[in-house]
Amino acid sequence: MNLTPEVIRQHGAEEVADLRTRIVLWKEDFLSQAPAGGGPEYFFLCKDFTAEIDEYLYPYVRRMIETDHLTKEEASEFMDFCYRQVLELAEHLGIEETPY
Repeated sequence: MNLTPEVIRQHGAEEVADLRTRIVLWKEDFLSQAPAGGGPEYFFLCKDFTAEIDEYLYPYVRRMIETDHLTKEEASEFMDFCYRQVLELAEHLGIEETPY
């Protein structure tokens, strides 16, 4: 099979779609661990969520850029999406401090 740039980019787009689903599932898991408005004592959940993004997703996305599966702009947009999920978790918990 000949992997043309178009095929590679399509694979990247499909992978990002799957990763978006995964990050939303992660957020839902964190949301289930604390009550709405739980406050600062649940701030650790935001930190843990951020750490998972930094440890597992960021290196993978960086590699997708290096292999031309994503452009830098697409990767930046996806990472912004990920960190917005952390902000939504913080909002749910009633935390105003930026968790990352």
